[in-house]
Amino acid sequence: MSLLTLDPAKCVRTTNKFSQCSACVDVCPVETIKIEEQLPTFVPNDCVGCGGCIAACPDAAYALDDFNSINYIFSLLEQKRSVLSCKESIPCLAALSVEELIALALLHPETLTLDRAYCKECDIAQTNEPLIAARVEEANFILEAIESPKQLRFEELKLIPEQKEHDRRAFLSKLNIKEAIKAKQKFENEVEAGSEEATSAEISVEDIQKIRNQKDVPDRRKLLMMALKKTKKPNIYHKIDSNDISFISQKILDEESCTACQMCYRICPTGALSSDKFNSTIFFDAIACIKCASCHDVCEPESLTLRSVFDLSEFFEPRRERLVKFTIQKCDECGLPFVYRGGEKMCNRCRIEEEEAMSLWGIDPEKRSF
Repeated sequence: MSLLTLDPAKCVRTTNKFSQCSACVDVCPVETIKIEEQLPTFVPNDCVGCGGCIAACPDAAYALDDFNSINYIFSLLEQKRSVLSCKESIPCLAALSVEELIALALLHPETLTLDRAYCKECDIAQTNEPLIAARVEEANFILEAIESPKQLRFEELKLIPEQKEHDRRAFLSKLNIKEAIKAKQKFENEVEAGSEEATSAEISVEDIQKIRNQKDVPDRRKLLMMALKKTKKPNIYHKIDSNDISFISQKILDEESCTACQMCYRICPTGALSSDKFNSTIFFDAIACIKCASCHDVCEPESLTLRSVFDLSEFFEPRRERLVKFTIQKCDECGLPFVYRGGEKMCNRCRIEEEEAMSLWGIDPEKRSF
């Protein structure tokens, strides 16, 4: 039985109480993953181990103890196999994300086929087959948009005999991929296999430290970037509708409504949003964005929005964009630096404290004489 685990330090819901992410819930074929009191919970005994949640989670917070998608991809490349089947070495084709499908198509010398023949016989296919088809469609759309001749197929082949199913543990243990990108699979077994009690995400002191130090993109993004570096640049960098790409975005920041609260780049799990040491500038690296929407969920004035289109030049010529530049001054009251927008040199905190004090004394702020 495959054991599903969740790394709380990577789940955007555990790091952001305003997060509305439900990617894992939306794809779970047996509906064992639920959101309770803001945090994801699941019953290990009910999990079918398909791995769909692993591919869906924007920050790769989920993992199976006997399957690693990065290792699986390099095994396909090493063995030059052109057929992907749930009957061999992978729990379900839903365990592969759009990014991984694109990378695999770019790196493999042949046309790859995802064998959908066994989906008809699978109890979870009602949920997973349309999901797989949608991911293949998106991957092919991106491949075409970057002018790659590669395309993925999702067809019925049934080339692998049912009676000769391979054990994933045995298969992966034979691989020698030390020189390849390795997924950082350091998850602890948080539950015992066969448990009938729901497991929920809980943040420990160690998790908090990991959150502070993490700020890194998932391995599948590194794999995609490696594949793109080996790919010929297109003649034209196309722009596509932002709704047509699920795993990355570009952003716009409204300088007038932004309060410079710093929450967007502090909450960003990958460091796609960042600032300088004076907190006077907000930068954005699209190639590090995982489209988790955590920054949008935490932005109270809704100053941060998605661009309506995504420029595919980011894949081949990634750049650090400056979203906004603030004027920084020292507050006349507390002496701390703050974003100055004209008028009195008083930070927002001191301004609020002054207004509250005047309210207590019944003083009209417009008629104050000091």
